[in-house]
Amino acid sequence: MFTITTEPNRIVLTHENHAQAEIFPFGALLNRFAILQSSQQWHNVIAAYASPEDAQRDITQLFRSAKLSPFACRLAQGNYSFSGCDYHVNKHKLGDSAIHGLIYDAPFTLHHSHADEHSAAVELRYSYRHEHAGYPFDYNISVRYELRENAALSVRTEVHNIGEIALPIVDGWHPYFAVDGDLDDWQLHINSQAQLAFSAALLPTGETTPDERFLHGSTLANISLDNCFIRRDNTAPAVTLQGKRIRLTLSPDESYPYVQAYIPDDRKSIALENLSAAPDAFNNKIGLIELQAGEAKAFETVYQLSEI
Repeated sequence: MFTITTEPNRIVLTHENHAQAEIFPFGALLNRFAILQSSQQWHNVIAAYASPEDAQRDITQLFRSAKLSPFACRLAQGNYSFSGCDYHVNKHKLGDSAIHGLIYDAPFTLHHSHADEHSAAVELRYSYRHEHAGYPFDYNISVRYELRENAALSVRTEVHNIGEIALPIVDGWHPYFAVDGDLDDWQLHINSQAQLAFSAALLPTGETTPDERFLHGSTLANISLDNCFIRRDNTAPAVTLQGKRIRLTLSPDESYPYVQAYIPDDRKSIALENLSAAPDAFNNKIGLIELQAGEAKAFETVYQLSEI
C-alpha cells in the first residue's frame, strides 16, 4: 500500500514495509530515499539534512540534494552572453565561478498528489520571474516525485518558458549518496568511456579524455573524483553504486547525457549528478538548450534501491 504524508515543510511517500522518500518543498529537495532491509532496519541512501531548517541553513555548504537550474555546476566568472547581451550571475560563488544555479533555495509549492495501490506521487512547482539581474527570464519549473513498486523513485522535471523571448536552460541534480559499508569498498559502475577534460578551474576545455575506469565497475579505494562523465549510450542503468548489502541504480533518460561524480573530503558519500549539459554550458554551449517562448522541456531519471 502506498501513502502520502503531507506537512507544511516536508512530504513523505511510503510503500508500506518496503521503501520511503522524503521531500522538502524548500528547493524541491530529496532528503530521504530509504529501503527496509530484511533485518527490518531502514537504510536511507541520501546524505540527509537533520531537518528542513538545517537544509535552509546549510544548503550552500555542499549543495546536498540541490535542484540545479537554470544552470548546473560552474559558470566561469559568473559571466555569459546570450542573444547578443552580456549577463553576470553572482548569487553564490566558489572561487571565480558562480555555482549551482538560482533556485536551489526556492520555495516550491505542492501542486498535486496522488496515491493508489501501485505508486505515490507528488508534484511541486515554482515560478521564476526574472528574479536575478544575471538571468532576466521567466520560466515555470515543476518537479514530480513518484515512488513505485520495487523501491523505484522517478524524478521528473519540466521547465516551461513563459516569457516572450528565448532563454538558455540546463537541468540537473546534486544528490549525495551513501550505500552501506566503507566508501573504499563501494563498487561504482558508470556506463561511460570518456569524460570532459577540465581546466585547473574545473571548467570544460572542449576536449574529452578517455576514461573506462568504471565501465565494468571498480571500487572507490584510493579514488578521488570531481569529473564529468559522458554517457556511452542510453542503456539503463547509467550508474550503479553498490555497498555490502545495498545497491543503488540511476537510470536517466536521454535528456541527461552527462554524469558528474564528486567525492567530498570526508569520504562519507558520493555525489552522482545527472546533467543535461556540461558545466559552464552557458559559455561553452556543450548540451545547452535554448528554449523558445512558450516551449517546454522534460527531464527524468529513476533511482532504484535493492538489497543484495
